[in-house]
Amino acid sequence: MKITVIGGGPAGYVSALTAKRAGAEVFLIERDELGGTCLNRGCIPTKTVIHSLEILDKIKAQKYTRDTAFEISLDLSSIFQRKDSVVETQRKGLITLLKQSGVTIIKDDAYLISPKEVFLKNSSEKIISDKIIIATGSRPAELPILGFDGQRILSSDDLWNMREIPKSITIIGAGAIGCEFAWIFHLLGSKVTLIELMPRVLPMEDEEISKALERLFKKRKIDFHTGVKIEDLKKNEREVEITLSNGKNIISEKIVVSVGRAYNTDFLQGVEINFGPKGEILVDEFLQTNLEAVYAIGDVNGKWLLAHVAYKEGEIAAKNALGESLKMDYSVIPSTIFTVSEVASAGMRENEALQKGLKIRKGLFPFRAIGKAHAIGEIDGFVKVIAEEETDVLLGAHIIGPKASELIHELALAIKLKVKAKEVKELIHSHPTLSECIWEAVADIHGVAIHKIDR
Repeated sequence: MKITVIGGGPAGYVSALTAKRAGAEVFLIERDELGGTCLNRGCIPTKTVIHSLEILDKIKAQKYTRDTAFEISLDLSSIFQRKDSVVETQRKGLITLLKQSGVTIIKDDAYLISPKEVFLKNSSEKIISDKIIIATGSRPAELPILGFDGQRILSSDDLWNMREIPKSITIIGAGAIGCEFAWIFHLLGSKVTLIELMPRVLPMEDEEISKALERLFKKRKIDFHTGVKIEDLKKNEREVEITLSNGKNIISEKIVVSVGRAYNTDFLQGVEINFGPKGEILVDEFLQTNLEAVYAIGDVNGKWLLAHVAYKEGEIAAKNALGESLKMDYSVIPSTIFTVSEVASAGMRENEALQKGLKIRKGLFPFRAIGKAHAIGEIDGFVKVIAEEETDVLLGAHIIGPKASELIHELALAIKLKVKAKEVKELIHSHPTLSECIWEAVADIHGVAIHKIDR
């Protein structure tokens, strides 16, 4: 069986590796760099830079010396050099993995000209395959009034070309990407303002989590305006001024537009693939398009624009292309955001459960009551869990605080396996650890958290 994968990001390369290891002949076509947005411009670069900046922030915040002249300076070029080194190391490892596995890598522009035929622009060659897996990803979406110019109005991709730290920056969109870049530029020393159309920052997260993050933004003097539209924009060589629907004017050196993603489907020529209302490629529960031999995975199918979801979709699509009938399960997907405090969630949000008519109990426990949080100097935030009242089965988990991105997986597994809150409480958690906050939060569902005094 011959399989062609178009796109070498998380969805594409996992799909290629899975198919090859199952015995298929596999061609992986990528027009840019292997690893896609995640490795080259998204997940890995941002988290590398955040890690470097947070180390400096923590040293500044805590007293490790009596020398009053002790100062720490920030060098943007060094931080970016480390980011580039991490990305290059990961990319080289990925290339080695693919080559050793026997995947044929082709760097070219691919065009799908029939359900089984791909045309390569640069070499003018055609590849005919039994099955084709589309994994072409997405790109930053533009707004009509805020077209990218690479100078004053920037996409998230453009930010990596910056060589100077702006004194002020306005970020349009307070979703995951916007909040992460707000944190990065705050740590770099910029005056940061966030603009969000929805009523709160991180509007897709649990409301209590969003409100907690807003309090942390205020504490850090990161400005934000929610529930507002951009009415007007003026720019010159030095700055950009935007007028909001609430009558306020915001002036800054740079504008970053972070209002979502546009799907990369320009490679489709001569094929009748069905699209959704936002331009995404429609797929069924087996990740198959309306064309029997064609699958679409990762960002381009518009399901969940997350690299870890793309990994799983890549595996499922490859196996289905080779004859299996596996359904993609989106029921319990952990979401992680790296901002002023890490945010993570899995399962249902409280309002979602209530809208479904479920009777619930919830537990909440603050990190400031945990010894490990004080030891590492990160006491803000909490763990929130919700369970069905009648069965005690965990339905959702939401964390804002230190290492939330790591802690969420214990609760995600519990939700996936339909574990009861009392069963998680019975698991002994090591001390001193941040995971004790999970233990206390599930105990709080029944009002028996050991170290909670504000019942």
